Amino acid sequence: MKADNFYDIQDAVAFNIPVNENNPFYTDFLPFRTDFHDEKIFKHLAIDYTAKEKKCNPLKTSKKIFLSGYRGTGKTSELLKLTDKIGKTKCYFSIFVDISEEELDTSNIETVDILILMLEKLIKKLEENGADVSSESISDFYEWYKTKIIEEINKSVKGSAQIEIGVDTGSMLSKLAGVIVSTKAKLHGSQENKKTIRREINNNFQMFGRKFNEFIASLVSQFRDKGHYQDILFIVDGFEKIGSLEDRKKILIDDANKFEIIKTNMIITLPIELFSEKNRLNHFATTENFPLIDLSKSGAKERFREFILKRVDEKLFEDGSIKMIIEFGAGHPRQTLQIINRAYVEAEDKVIDIKSVKKAIAILGAEMSKVTSQEIEILKKVENREVISQSDVYTSLKSKNIIFEYNSSSESNIINPIVKADGDFQKHLKQ
Repeated sequence: MKADNFYDIQDAVAFNIPVNENNPFYTDFLPFRTDFHDEKIFKHLAIDYTAKEKKCNPLKTSKKIFLSGYRGTGKTSELLKLTDKIGKTKCYFSIFVDISEEELDTSNIETVDILILMLEKLIKKLEENGADVSSESISDFYEWYKTKIIEEINKSVKGSAQIEIGVDTGSMLSKLAGVIVSTKAKLHGSQENKKTIRREINNNFQMFGRKFNEFIASLVSQFRDKGHYQDILFIVDGFEKIGSLEDRKKILIDDANKFEIIKTNMIITLPIELFSEKNRLNHFATTENFPLIDLSKSGAKERFREFILKRVDEKLFEDGSIKMIIEFGAGHPRQTLQIINRAYVEAEDKVIDIKSVKKAIAILGAEMSKVTSQEIEILKKVENREVISQSDVYTSLKSKNIIFEYNSSSESNIINPIVKADGDFQKHLKQ
């Protein structure tokens, strides 16, 4: 709800809640993102979205697309929009999976957990849509999973820790739903359960992948025969909220071969701190950069003003404060909202004025401006508009929002103006 009252501002600028096109807070920033547009994704997926009937050509091999960008710059909103737009075609039966909002322990998670969640989401959507799928397309995967995975897991655990198979009644789809839901529930349980489930699936991963692929292929064949969809697409989000960098790297980079084994189309968010590892993904996937909004583009600042005033009534800002918030937000939606939220806390009167915005910038800058000598050397190159090679230090500066990137050229990078305004940081930069 839009803040018409001063004390409603905090809720209105909550920056951890993504919005879709149907939300009144949604603002379309796509025209102001350099080197990115929806059409890139549609081309990868062979969708002619310009055609009246939204034509698409079936892909001969499954497509994996990693979408990388800053936290809070709108990737989830873009993916929700893409899910909706693709869903209006007959090209893909699309399943949106947010691993951070489900019953998975993001502080202790592995690739297996995500694949089980994907299966659960797929089956749930098939059930919700009343999809007419034959029992034969499900029974092979169900019987293998029940016999080779569930029964082996249950030999290693006792009592309530066992995965329930359920009674042998109902549709084959509901039976498969039952064992997958039960598996996911146990992955949210004890450490012993997690280890046992992961061990059994990982030890049989080649066969798991084969059965998974046969299941998907059978569904796709039925969709095509009935003129419903050409293929299946999973859109998997939320990796940035996985507990540690090591876990994110293990799943998305070190164990990426598991996503390669699973022969289904996927769009996967890639945390920006792993973007420098993209060469390790290029043999089986495509990586696209989702950049910040370029305020130098005509109309961009006006669009940010719209973004702010959709959330907070103009009467709650002093003259000039919105302009300053936009400048120091630097084309980063989440940072823009963080400035407003901090200025709200610092405001002495019931209005966000220049003074409270300056205080907010100072506080946020002090929190972000701690840098090492190695980082300072790279930041000096940024100031001089020099070409910068990819490195862990460079990537770390981007992940900490100290360097802002607006396109694929490092020469266009800037130092975050909030950080640059910090007095101590300026001293480091001049050394």
